[in-house]
Amino acid sequence: MTLPNHLIPLMLAGIGWALTAVAVLWAARTAPWEALRNAPWRLNLVALAVLFLLGMWSLKATLMPGLTLHFLGAATVTLVIGLELTLIAGLVAALLLPLFFVGGLAVAGWNFVLALLIPALITYGMTRASQRWMPPNFFIYLFVGVFFSAVLGVIAHGAGTALLVMAMGLYDFDIIWNNYLRVLPLLAFPEGVINGMIMTALALVSPSLVISFDDHHYIDGR
Repeated sequence: MTLPNHLIPLMLAGIGWALTAVAVLWAARTAPWEALRNAPWRLNLVALAVLFLLGMWSLKATLMPGLTLHFLGAATVTLVIGLELTLIAGLVAALLLPLFFVGGLAVAGWNFVLALLIPALITYGMTRASQRWMPPNFFIYLFVGVFFSAVLGVIAHGAGTALLVMAMGLYDFDIIWNNYLRVLPLLAFPEGVINGMIMTALALVSPSLVISFDDHHYIDGR
């Protein structure tokens, strides 16, 4: 979502930034800093995650002012570096986006919540549920933890954006439905495919880079 600051009501902007602050403070307190000190090369993955998210979010199609379609990339980043570091990298990306591209900082908090926080939580939750309740199968990891979580992340992002735009009074539901929500499936499926392709390559070529993937658990002896 790219909107100038004057179109964002102060209260809504404050709510977005409050949610962002709570999420990032939690991430900063629970992030695996000791593991990063023992493997400092993983900091490069965090930096690459920021660039990856910034690139995915900047490639967008504007349907109407305030209503844009773009890939999220949250599923891939969450699976590679973990939920906590994803939230930290996402905050950096959300702050850089309006500085290098159009839009104001007032909406950056909601961009973080809708484009990263909610999709990342969906991916984390679905992956953990599949690891606990489903057989340790590589294809279950890909289809549940990667593909379907990415698809649901796009749908959640679109629904949240629609509600936010209506709360700001920019458009009514009929306009949003006909010009935005009906188009979401055209983005949701490619999002799942792209995340699936990236994670398949990483899991097979360099599984040590993917914090959520254990090749002994999913592949060895299966």
